[in-house]
Amino acid sequence: MSSRLMMAAAFGALVLAAGPALAQSAEPTAPAASEGVTVFESTFFAGIQLNSAMDMVERVPGFAFDEGDDVRGLGGTAANVLIDGRRPASKSEPMEDTLRRFPASQVLRLELIRGGAPGIDMQGRSVVVNVVRVPGAGGNTTFAVASGWYQDGRTTPAMRFEGARPLSGDRRFEWSGLIYTFIDDGAGEGPRQRHDDTGALVRDAYSDETAGGRGGTFSLGWQQNLGGGRLALNARLQPETYESALEDAIFTPTPGRLLVHDDFSETDGEVGLNWQRPLGEHWRVEAIGIQRLRGSDFVSDFDNGTDTGEFTEDSTSGESIGRVTLRHTRSPTWSLEAGGEVAFNFLESATTLVDNGVPVMLPFSDVRVEELRGEMFGSSTWRPNGRWSLELGMRAEVSTITQSGDTDLERSFFYPKPRALVTWTPDDRNQFRLRVEREVGQLDFDDFVSSAAFNTGVVTAGNSELEPDKTWVAELAWERSFWDGGSLVVTLAHAEITDASDRVPIYTPTDAFDAPGNIGDGTSDSVEVDLTLPLDRLGLTGARVRAALEWEVSEVIDPTTGERRRISGQDPFDGEISFTQDVPRWNLQWGGNAYLDAFERDFGFDTIETVEVEPWYNLFAEWRYRPNLSIRAELQNLSGRNLIISREVYSGPRDTSAVDFREVRNLNFDPFIYVRIRRTWG
Repeated sequence: MSSRLMMAAAFGALVLAAGPALAQSAEPTAPAASEGVTVFESTFFAGIQLNSAMDMVERVPGFAFDEGDDVRGLGGTAANVLIDGRRPASKSEPMEDTLRRFPASQVLRLELIRGGAPGIDMQGRSVVVNVVRVPGAGGNTTFAVASGWYQDGRTTPAMRFEGARPLSGDRRFEWSGLIYTFIDDGAGEGPRQRHDDTGALVRDAYSDETAGGRGGTFSLGWQQNLGGGRLALNARLQPETYESALEDAIFTPTPGRLLVHDDFSETDGEVGLNWQRPLGEHWRVEAIGIQRLRGSDFVSDFDNGTDTGEFTEDSTSGESIGRVTLRHTRSPTWSLEAGGEVAFNFLESATTLVDNGVPVMLPFSDVRVEELRGEMFGSSTWRPNGRWSLELGMRAEVSTITQSGDTDLERSFFYPKPRALVTWTPDDRNQFRLRVEREVGQLDFDDFVSSAAFNTGVVTAGNSELEPDKTWVAELAWERSFWDGGSLVVTLAHAEITDASDRVPIYTPTDAFDAPGNIGDGTSDSVEVDLTLPLDRLGLTGARVRAALEWEVSEVIDPTTGERRRISGQDPFDGEISFTQDVPRWNLQWGGNAYLDAFERDFGFDTIETVEVEPWYNLFAEWRYRPNLSIRAELQNLSGRNLIISREVYSGPRDTSAVDFREVRNLNFDPFIYVRIRRTWG
């Protein structure tokens, strides 16, 4: 539930902030380049008067923005963008929101860093962009209002306000706020039919789900010189509520109704600091501290006229992080980095399930999980000449996870994580990057706790025996630059997985439940293609196409059947294609994008569930009425995409039992209109 909420909230925040500004003048100038770094001065973007730093990042050829992973700690979680050479003093605020607060007029240049560069924190990435702001930039304020209009009469109004002000001396104050409403794009209406193993219709219903919520995000930031360095402080608060109502009108076998109602509320707060200080000519120290707390409540009820049920979950979690990094630039071609991180995380969750007034005993229904983790790391980046670079690194992680409540258990882990990255640039048009690294996954604390979903009737057990998956990854990337601002990046990756995370059965004296668990070794292979194609040479001035496509295959042994299959939840293909064109004489930008269809399949011990999402097509136009006032209109979900959820349910374990029934839900989500008005000062 919480992941669906976060995606819906992120979607609402994104569309409110989205939309690069308008082209105003001539062709961009070619970027400057140095060893490992391609510099895009502000003149490179002269042909397009962009709104924010994020709009500029989206225009960098050969670069695909990545928000990072939402996992515990800081190592390996950051976005692939730096601001003035550092990561923000926040973990919960999306980097995209941070970048949209900075006007494009206050960006001095963008640095595209491939394969590492001396003195640069690559965040464990092969490619990053460093946004360098104009020193002593002035203040700015932005206000925007937006709303979506839906065919059933619902609307999703939202308001964003943000800005920054330089104060006396070296101090700077920043603020932002977003008040939003959203509709869950996974909700919809359509037939829900169930057939037995012979194909006979045994349940015919029509499902209608209405879901959405509201929330806000408020943050404050403060920067000043302190102790010979630069200090950045931030605070962030995000309350959110979500509600859904599902009604199944049942026609066969007996007319009736199934009603499911969900209520969810969550409050997330964070404070953080980042302090950097030079230590002489060649040394620099960076210290980061972050404290997060989150509380949530979830209640789900169902009633089918004969049976009733209620599931509740009350959860509190927190994270405390301290990280120190010391960097030494021995020469323009060689740098060293070392440091350490300590993190404490906890989750306390209590769940209840009542069936027809009778409590049901769930495994791991009352749980407190704590993790104390430490990590030491070191790396070296060396560029012997303009064509080659080598990065060698090692991280060593030790952690202790303690579980109390229904089960008292303590386990300790130690994982070394070596890394090597070699970059070869044979000429100014081509680059090859080879990365070999051992990656270690993180345990999701929610997997320790049981849950229930009344819309499917599935109860999922927690699992106290989980271990992180360990993976050796070999990745080869080829980047080819062409024309003015065109690029093609092809990435091949192979992964050897140990203790793959998937689905396993959990048995109690009276029942069996599906649960997350480790299923042994596996492999995964992927091909990723990122294309930036300017269309000026084809006669479409100011137009370009961007495409990000990925194919992925994997193989593990199913713990129930012993057969080889794909990893649960892995999408074989993921893709997005966008087209934009700037029309300066009309102060207009227009375009569209397509999120291509998705397909995922999960393998429980007694169920196979498949989720298919049809393509989502959008068209947009943004008109700059004045240099500081723009209006944007979007037609979203033009084809009225369908969400198809199929379940194949067995009477017992899939290897020894027959199919009990097959159910298909075909939910349709209608097109809608979105409009935003944006005004800036400064």
